[in-house]
Amino acid sequence: MPYKDPERKRQWEREHREERNAQRRQRRLEPESAPVMPKAVHDPVSGQHSGNGWKIFAAVAIGVGFALFGALAGVNIPRAGRGQ
Repeated sequence: MPYKDPERKRQWEREHREERNAQRRQRRLEPESAPVMPKAVHDPVSGQHSGNGWKIFAAVAIGVGFALFGALAGVNIPRAGRGQ
């Protein structure tokens, strides 16, 4: 395809327009062999939080355990606002 001369380029495009349009129509009608999907990229932010659910559960369980132990042992928690 001659690109150096703009007039020859236009002439080539006019002469081959039907051929190019037929190729486009054919590509549009053909089913895709595989769906176009972007490649999975590793996300470093989500990787950091993927295994932390059990840590949160363990922390809550330990906190509740200490509160129950303190309540059963009779620990008095000083209240704010009372004069000493």
